Amino acid sequence: MNDDSSQNDPNRKLSIDEIIQRMEQTKNNTKKNAKGVDVPLATAIILLEVASSDHIVDKFEKSVIQNGLKSIFNISDQAVNNLLIKARTHLSSMRSSSAEATQLKDILDPATKKSVAQLIDTLIRCNGVVDSMEIYLRKRFRSILGLADEPMSPRSDS
Repeated sequence: MNDDSSQNDPNRKLSIDEIIQRMEQTKNNTKKNAKGVDVPLATAIILLEVASSDHIVDKFEKSVIQNGLKSIFNISDQAVNNLLIKARTHLSSMRSSSAEATQLKDILDPATKKSVAQLIDTLIRCNGVVDSMEIYLRKRFRSILGLADEPMSPRSDS
């Protein structure tokens, strides 16, 4: 067996150089629109801000974010994981994600805006605790996206 065959082994541990190379490839392959906005990243930042409003992103919230991003943007698990890493990094150096939400307002079509708003609602309800900061962020993002402040629909499992 030669070294070339081990390069394709998905269980092989990657070197630091390979990890950096893959991150650069991912960076170069992001889904940017004509205005240069990385729409999936901007969406991930918004979702992480909502999820981390209580300073903890639990497994339910992480799952909702991952599945929502995969569904809305038709991306792989690996792409979602890379997005979340980048989103955490960006969010840690920001005061809020209002700029990202404003960019999305101008880019997303009405159906996708509605999907993002529904994803925020699901994210808020997923762990069974709805706090005032989550409600504030929900209202703020709906307003920035140009969506009416509708009441949050009741949980479907109740």
